[in-house]
Amino acid sequence: MPGLKERIKMGIWAWLTGKHAPAQANASMASAPDQKPVEIAGGFLTAPSINYHGLCKQSPGKAWVLSWNDATPDGRRGGHREEGEGRYILVNLINNAIVVDARMPRPNNGAVADNGSFCLEDWHFGSTLSGTFHVFTSQGLPIITKVLTANILHSGISRNGLLAYCLTANSPTEDGRKLALYDLKQGVQIFAVTPQRAFERIGFDEKLMQLVVKVSGGGEYRYGADGALVDEGAADVALLGSTNYSDVILTAESMLKGKPGIEELESILTALIRARGLGADDNPAWRPTALKVQGLAHEALGQASEATGCYEEALELNPKIGVKRKLDSLLKRQR
Repeated sequence: MPGLKERIKMGIWAWLTGKHAPAQANASMASAPDQKPVEIAGGFLTAPSINYHGLCKQSPGKAWVLSWNDATPDGRRGGHREEGEGRYILVNLINNAIVVDARMPRPNNGAVADNGSFCLEDWHFGSTLSGTFHVFTSQGLPIITKVLTANILHSGISRNGLLAYCLTANSPTEDGRKLALYDLKQGVQIFAVTPQRAFERIGFDEKLMQLVVKVSGGGEYRYGADGALVDEGAADVALLGSTNYSDVILTAESMLKGKPGIEELESILTALIRARGLGADDNPAWRPTALKVQGLAHEALGQASEATGCYEEALELNPKIGVKRKLDSLLKRQR
């Protein structure tokens, strides 16, 4: 039986000559415990033995690393193109072994769970609005293969590999602007909905099978297993507390349409004033809107003088902001 060094040489030779399975490495690819088949630095991974380098992401527990390279096999062209498949690899860092080495047209934005399951976005060749969301086992076997008629914006996999999500960009098709959650144990889609609220990033609650939506500034809200918001009030509170002024202004405007009570109106007004200080007043495109919505809050609170001032300033900045009739009505009542 060949010794360890001979087995390693045989494994490397198999990879160099292409004599291996398309998505799974042979056991001979395993390295000795004190040898590392890859080098990781600055978000990049290099595997000299198989002539590979690419972007990478490690699992939360650091036992696995997934890497992808969206370029032609010769490395001469990356990104948008008509042909030339990219490459991805999965490495078990505990055993120092390259477990998966495979290709897809344009692999991007990968993530890997602590059980070695991983997700990848295929951005497809050509210029059509399309993509495929993939989730694989730690051996490179498909769990989810979702072909979409829209570009993929974001995706991710939960820590223990039980859930995954995919968010698409706008598209004239039914796949446009959809947030989907997948059950990886069953290999099925749980829901696909059009997101109604803004967010910064998405996490998971594996026990409750929910998406945990994180808002800029630290707040959060959730989508339940039925695709509906678990608590719309919690979403409002989270977004009013956002450090993104556009999220605050749009949320406040939406809440004002629902005829909130005095306490809620005061919270809305406080958030709007804070949003202006966060940068809305420095943005010519957002300042008139911030003033308009602040005026609506003042008016709902019965603060006619303050509402009038906001409406007047908003109209000076943008005569088409849509508060001319409200201002005229307020002025008549003040005479």
